[in-house]
Amino acid sequence: MVSIFISVILLLSPAERDSLLAEMSFNTGFWEEVFSQYSGDTLSYSEHLFLTIPKEDREGMTAVILEDHVLGAISTRNIWYDYLTNSIFLNYLLPFRIDNEPLSSYRSALGAWLSRRVQPGETAVVMAKEIQDVITHAITVTGYSYDGSVFTPTQIIPAGQASREGRWVLLGSSLRTMGIPARPVKGWFPGVDRNLYLWFDIWTGEEWYTLSTGIPPLEYVKAAIEFPSMRNITGNYRDTGTLLTTPLVDFTEGGWSVNLLIPSGDDTTTIDNVNIDPFERVSTELAAGEFLLRVQFSDRGEVVGTWLQNIVIYADSTTIIDLTEAEYAITPLP
Repeated sequence: MVSIFISVILLLSPAERDSLLAEMSFNTGFWEEVFSQYSGDTLSYSEHLFLTIPKEDREGMTAVILEDHVLGAISTRNIWYDYLTNSIFLNYLLPFRIDNEPLSSYRSALGAWLSRRVQPGETAVVMAKEIQDVITHAITVTGYSYDGSVFTPTQIIPAGQASREGRWVLLGSSLRTMGIPARPVKGWFPGVDRNLYLWFDIWTGEEWYTLSTGIPPLEYVKAAIEFPSMRNITGNYRDTGTLLTTPLVDFTEGGWSVNLLIPSGDDTTTIDNVNIDPFERVSTELAAGEFLLRVQFSDRGEVVGTWLQNIVIYADSTTIIDLTEAEYAITPLP
């Protein structure tokens, strides 16, 4: 995936760039000015962001925000490494978004705040742990962000408190600000209390290292998703098998949904970010163990029927579930 990004940047023609600009509702003038004024690495990395960021970020981008992230990332690129590869730089140091926080420029201000509190470490791992410790003590967790909203990193600091997701965003932004490539991960674990945990893997120059403070042992994770790419990376942490779902066939029009759940005591926890399309053949990597598959059919926003199936995933094996069984159980054949 990374090499494709790089190739697109190098091969993007003026006509292709104009085609992408034409799809935008506004802010085209800003990007045209960027492409005409920038050159070299600054231009390449700006083009990369233009191609890969969400449409709303593309249309909301400003010169201050773009320069803060591009120039900030360039200036810190090789602080901890003899040479940081393009694949790691483009995907884990240059990006400015961790989850769904607002678009903002934060690297300059955040770097100044951190430099007054963090002593330079000998390695990226030592520095990352120091940054994590500073943020843990400076920012109090107030609970969950139930509406999904998260403040910007520089809004969180003066407040001295944040949701669990907000402090996660601040930590990831801080790591990247200080030149440490960070991979944001959400992972689901079994248990009767909290099931979803947030953490970062950082690049050591040779491999990914998990900042594991505050999360259960990774050998118990059931599913792990990288953000914001939504890439399933469960296999990076433990042995996995495959869930293969075959699609609905003669489905009745309406709203069909398929969700994967983890048994949690007498309750269940939905793995929100593992998406299974009911109308496609889908292969999903999961940790070995027990899961629950839920298929629902809704009409005009009201759930008409629900089908539940216990699933056992075995390492290096494939478990096949035919969704037509759910389809005919909920909407019987005439």
